[in-house]
Amino acid sequence: MTANKPTTENESPQYAPRERGLIRRDKIIQAATKVFVKSGYEAASLQEIVALAGGSLATLYRLFGNKEGLFYAVIERKSDQLLSDLNYSELQSKTPRVALFEIGRRFFSLIISPEVGAIHRLLISEAVRTPRLREIFLTLATERAIRNLADYLQSQVDKQNLDIKNCFIAASHFMGALKGNYHIRSMLGETVNLSTAQQEEFVITAVDMFLNGYTHR
Repeated sequence: MTANKPTTENESPQYAPRERGLIRRDKIIQAATKVFVKSGYEAASLQEIVALAGGSLATLYRLFGNKEGLFYAVIERKSDQLLSDLNYSELQSKTPRVALFEIGRRFFSLIISPEVGAIHRLLISEAVRTPRLREIFLTLATERAIRNLADYLQSQVDKQNLDIKNCFIAASHFMGALKGNYHIRSMLGETVNLSTAQQEEFVITAVDMFLNGYTHR
């Protein structure tokens, strides 16, 4: 009689095959984020990522193709963290002040986080040698966030709530105002410790400055 094979957490019968695949993919992305941040892109070892996440190199290659594909997934995950919680269709019913505060609060808390600061340092160190990484980040994170905000701003222009000639430029200005000195500090490795009240004050100031320039008078 053959002994029953023990199951791992990922192979638990309570998970369907697709769910197990998603769990495995998530663990690899989490492990890759840690290794990329610690070692840099070029020096990052796929074997180390697999050892940290569990599984095999064959699974990693099947899910992500290669190291660039895995880095793409890491950046996409960080971008999703910013955008997935923002339901722009729900924001349509809110005033620009309320909507921009919600957008700004989440964006600001993300860009001052240690992990995002570390990813920015990684990109700066690798961008010249590997320009493709820079393009992945700009397309998936920066430009995606700006485009989504620009679409919201255009909807408010159409409702005559705002007076903006170029919504993409205006969105870029707003995101830039939210970065400020704190983003640079985080990018240089400093831990930015701000209370919720301090973060909200910073965001409210950026929102007020933005609306002072673009609200109908």
